[in-house]
Amino acid sequence: MTTQASTSERPIGTRNALLGTIALICLIVTAVWVLLLIYLASTRGSPETAAQAVAYVANLDILFYLTYGNAAVITLSATTLFAGLYIVLRDDAPLWAAMGVAFLPVYSLLTLFSYVSQITLVPRLVALQPESDVLLAQMVQAWSGSAVNVLNNLGYAVLGIPSIVFGVLLATRDISLRLAGILLALSGIASLVGMGGIVVQNAVLSGGSVAGGLLFLAALVPLSVVLLREG
Repeated sequence: MTTQASTSERPIGTRNALLGTIALICLIVTAVWVLLLIYLASTRGSPETAAQAVAYVANLDILFYLTYGNAAVITLSATTLFAGLYIVLRDDAPLWAAMGVAFLPVYSLLTLFSYVSQITLVPRLVALQPESDVLLAQMVQAWSGSAVNVLNNLGYAVLGIPSIVFGVLLATRDISLRLAGILLALSGIASLVGMGGIVVQNAVLSGGSVAGGLLFLAALVPLSVVLLREG
């Protein structure tokens, strides 16, 4: 009996360890993203107009490329993490888990385009200045008035739905993951509120997008700790 129990528990422990590792990677790259954004804002400022957005990308140094390359890794690691959560939770709530994971491809496509375009399309448009200035401004993710910024926030709003679904499932499934689940669900709610604020052009509500990112970062701490410990 002991041998059978330990054998059956081994795949679960391995799965948790793998998922915990993915959560830890996502935590690290997200924390690095926040630090890089703070540094870029302190050195380049935050563009508030189309002209400032164009000036923001006038000097595409190595830090700029590292920032958005890292952001693309966040998208890939977050997608992998949520796919792993689906595998963990589908037995307990197959319908809800399936509803949550269905939004992942949309999130991945929107955010990957937003970030990868900064290190592929933006440099090409910079080389075509000044003829490309109008289009270039719309491609600058750091400017809240750009089309790419809206797409980026829409991507996180889409991720807000599986965040709420998986967050609630985690909070009700395992007491050790309750804090992670609550923070994850709150991050999803905040991201949806932020997108609503962008639509109605309300600066207070649009701040929900930033709050959602910070809550997601906070959720990754207990999630990675608990899963690695259980693994």
